[in-house]
Amino acid sequence: MSAFIKKNKIFLALSFLIPLLIMAINFAFLDIYWGSDTTVLAGDAYHQYVAFHSLFSHILHNDSGFFYTFTSGLGLNFLSFSSYYLGSFLMPLTYFFDASNMPDCLYLLTLLKFGLIGLSSFSAFKNMYLSLSNWLILSLSSAYTLMSFIVNQSEIIMWLDVFIWIPLIIWGLHSLMDKQKRTLYFVSLTLLFIQNYYFGFMLAIFLTGYFFARLTFNGWSLSKLIDFAITSILSGIASLIMILPMYLDLKANGEAFSKVNARYTENAWYFDIFAKNFISSYDTTQYGAVPTIYIGLLTFLLAVLFFATKTIRLRTKFAFLSLIAFIITSFYLRPLDLFWQGMHTPNMFLHRYSFVFSILIVIMAAETLTRLSEIRLRWLIFLSLLMITGFTATVLSKHYNYITSLNISLTILFGIAYLIILIANRKNWLTTKQVPIFMMIFMLVEIGINTSYQLNGISDEWHYSSRNSYDENTKKILPAAKVAMTDKTFYRMDETHPDTANDGMKFGYHSLSQFSSVRNRKSSSTLNLLGFRSDGTNLNLRYPLNTVLMDSIFGIRYNLNTREADKYGFSATGTPHLSENSYALAPAIFVENGYFDVKLKDKKIVANQTAFVNQLAGTSSTFFSQFYTDSEKTNAKITGGNDRITLTQKGKDEMTLSYTVTAPANGQAYLKFADVTYENTDAEYIKVTINNIENAQTQSLYINTYDTGSLINLGYFETASKVEITLDFPQNKFINFDTTEFWSLNTKIYSSVINKLKETPVTVKQIKNGLRAAVKTKTTGDLFLSIPYDKGWTAKVDGKIVPIKQAQTGFMKVPLSSIGTHQIELNFIPQGFKIGILCFISAIFLFVIYNKKKHTSLN
Repeated sequence: MSAFIKKNKIFLALSFLIPLLIMAINFAFLDIYWGSDTTVLAGDAYHQYVAFHSLFSHILHNDSGFFYTFTSGLGLNFLSFSSYYLGSFLMPLTYFFDASNMPDCLYLLTLLKFGLIGLSSFSAFKNMYLSLSNWLILSLSSAYTLMSFIVNQSEIIMWLDVFIWIPLIIWGLHSLMDKQKRTLYFVSLTLLFIQNYYFGFMLAIFLTGYFFARLTFNGWSLSKLIDFAITSILSGIASLIMILPMYLDLKANGEAFSKVNARYTENAWYFDIFAKNFISSYDTTQYGAVPTIYIGLLTFLLAVLFFATKTIRLRTKFAFLSLIAFIITSFYLRPLDLFWQGMHTPNMFLHRYSFVFSILIVIMAAETLTRLSEIRLRWLIFLSLLMITGFTATVLSKHYNYITSLNISLTILFGIAYLIILIANRKNWLTTKQVPIFMMIFMLVEIGINTSYQLNGISDEWHYSSRNSYDENTKKILPAAKVAMTDKTFYRMDETHPDTANDGMKFGYHSLSQFSSVRNRKSSSTLNLLGFRSDGTNLNLRYPLNTVLMDSIFGIRYNLNTREADKYGFSATGTPHLSENSYALAPAIFVENGYFDVKLKDKKIVANQTAFVNQLAGTSSTFFSQFYTDSEKTNAKITGGNDRITLTQKGKDEMTLSYTVTAPANGQAYLKFADVTYENTDAEYIKVTINNIENAQTQSLYINTYDTGSLINLGYFETASKVEITLDFPQNKFINFDTTEFWSLNTKIYSSVINKLKETPVTVKQIKNGLRAAVKTKTTGDLFLSIPYDKGWTAKVDGKIVPIKQAQTGFMKVPLSSIGTHQIELNFIPQGFKIGILCFISAIFLFVIYNKKKHTSLN
């Protein structure tokens, strides 16, 4: 290896620097650079990845443990979460950043990862194709690194590491097949599985097909098949250190398989392959996308010429053609498309396995380059005309509105240039040293232009956020988070108008909200029934718009409240906009005589909350009373039926709906506004104006009803008060929602019940990957924990292990079978982790023995 580095050090450096610089220059054209006013945070990078990286940095600094975090969704299996979102050997670099400057960290990591992809692909291709000049290898590695798929996913930084490992895995597979050297394949494949099981699954399918296709070069070999199978299986077993805990977590909390409800994929069309091989072709990364397969026009042409070579046997050509056909067929057939993606429909970023097409194309291009002298001029002309016909038919079909005259012009110009270079090579118009240099120059210019248009497409669709917006929210939230984090006992904080659902992760405070593909669906489903929005697949869990009763039960001691009306029991602190809830309970509540599940019904939030709290407190209180409107009016046409209301715009004025009510005394008032559907899906929000007629105070706020619960807080009223509530529906011609309801929480009853629960106080403190609680009981009972139920938890009461039981489906309870003072400790080790460690060690041990035995037999 040292000899390889010494011999190729200049090109190794170029392979790292060229993609890094191309990305940096194109980012700069978008005004993105270190410390720039525009950040690299687009879409999920803003709402998820900057928060996840900030949390990782927080853990490194505070040693809170890598198994569990309380910063999201009441609590989350962090190891399983990391296996999907944070699998990167570059993560330790986050130590030098925090939430305030994490956008610069993501910018740096993005560039470094592109550089490392270039470096690994150059190293792999050079060792796989020794006869090719370094200029050609550099061209291929740059084309691979800046393929449209990778550039399109640049905002999803977690996926980039996958493409660092893939060239090394394929190089390792070649070494296994050709030289019986299997260490690189085993190590790199294991690391990929550990870092990203999702893409590892897709690559495993591809590797199986590619192995059999490549096996045809030298003919059938049972020994190679056995070698490949054993090494791959041992790699899979070693990766169980991460995959087993992840699998068990997904089994308990994941989504059901998507149903195969159609034969064909949506929006598939005849010329998709050609449409996405036009230079600078970009449609979307949201829904309705055509597979992203561009890897360079010359690379595509060379891959086609693979079938015109003489020394590649017909059986090999057929094998590679079959593998390509299988991948392309998967783009069109819904069952195969789902199969590649683990039988789960992606949430945007469709056809996530399409990168395997690009990988196969670049490999075939490399095989062609090693045999370029075999390509006869007639075959070059014929196959070029075949490609021209495909591109022409694509344009004439007029099906792809994103194919513009610019895409056509660029493709024609570069196509002519490449054709001339290939003809010049065949006619010896250029020397053997000049051809690779000309190819490289044109390829780098081409992929540089394509990269620019891909990043501009991301910018238009997902919008790179401004530094000012990020900093403004950081400066607002960070002081409040510090107050919550310095609280000596364990409580939670949430925001009534959050910047993102993952602010808890970003700033390190204990939070209920969550936006993550890895989540505890049992707890989220239960919370949804209790008024915290988390419907569908529970991808989102949202805190805003619920009652103070739930604030107390789930330990929401602090609110960052910049817009919502006053909340009973919350008083101002010395930190701007931060209020403290005097009625917040610890995340552990002692329940006399034990907790027994109550039946929670869909859409019955008020009834569910009442039954739930009464079971915890051992009471039969009526917390809520419904009150009715004094008058209501609207400028829209109103129709309805089956407890649904539809408003339809009459004229040009925006629709409004107004209520006048008398809010009861000593009550926290709420308007239930639920299950809204809009005519304009780009304007799924309402403007709420609350006018307290008694004291002439008016408050307005905008509510995105997709991201909130359904109980709009109207404020706390000490005396009966006349209130006018106006709902505006901007940019919508009609809107449909459940019949509205007005509810008042009796604060005297509420405070009485919460104080009863406080009579047996529980103090809770966080420890590494767990909690420690103390309580003094006068009766036996259960300690109800508002922490998501997970089989990875173990509990000790006074030093003795006791069973943890499931409570209300999503939560936990620990039995306290004796009276007196108790010390309870909960520790979390992901289910399957210990077995995974054993598998990891055993697989490495078996591989070492197997590898040594095979090496000895060769000698």
